[in-house]
Amino acid sequence: MKKMIALFGTLSLLQAAPALAQDHYTGDKSHPLQLAIYPTVQVIPYDQNIAGLRLNIAGLNRNVTGLDVGLFNVTDERFRGLGVGLVNFVRGNSTGMDVGFINRVDGDMTGFQGVPFLTFWNAVNIVHGDSVGLQGGLYNQAEGLKGLQGGLVNIGYGTAGVQLGLYNYTMDVSGTQFGLANVAFDDAHGVQIGLYNGARNFRGVQIGVINQTQTLDGLQIGLLNIASEKDHLPIMVLANWQFQ
Repeated sequence: MKKMIALFGTLSLLQAAPALAQDHYTGDKSHPLQLAIYPTVQVIPYDQNIAGLRLNIAGLNRNVTGLDVGLFNVTDERFRGLGVGLVNFVRGNSTGMDVGFINRVDGDMTGFQGVPFLTFWNAVNIVHGDSVGLQGGLYNQAEGLKGLQGGLVNIGYGTAGVQLGLYNYTMDVSGTQFGLANVAFDDAHGVQIGLYNGARNFRGVQIGVINQTQTLDGLQIGLLNIASEKDHLPIMVLANWQFQ
């Protein structure tokens, strides 16, 4: 009983304590420590900022800067730092590292998403804005990618960098796709290496069993090579080329 009274007394003092720091980016007051069981059961109210350490079972705060450790780590606006948890969810922009099995950023992400110390093949990473850096997991998705995606399935609607996985898909890519199946729905500039490589407009080198594009400016090397809008010999075995 005495231990319970001491615990609740400590929590009350922490909650009553004034903000001790100021957020460098927003200028808002922030608290150095957060202890959270649930968004409505936590030391610092969910609409306040944290700059320091947050320990959660399930925690929610407006802006978080520093170390975020828990099962469900939720930031309402901007996160900067290292998040370690089962789920890391940022509704705004994130800068740093999200280490968890489910990592989601609704804004832009700069840094890393995944679980590096258990290999890349165990996380779901989603960025609804631009991702600059590295995503490693079973499923990786970014609206715009500048960097590397490594995993089972990689989706980057606009990609400048590298996709490494079993299935790689993008609307437009400038860089490299390496996997069993590589698809660029519109334009691809660079290198595709896989069993199947496909693009609407391709410039660069395709290496695979089946290489397919409508317009070709470069080289295809594979068992079956298709450049459907090529004037002469649009389908060739072993190699196909056209330089514009």
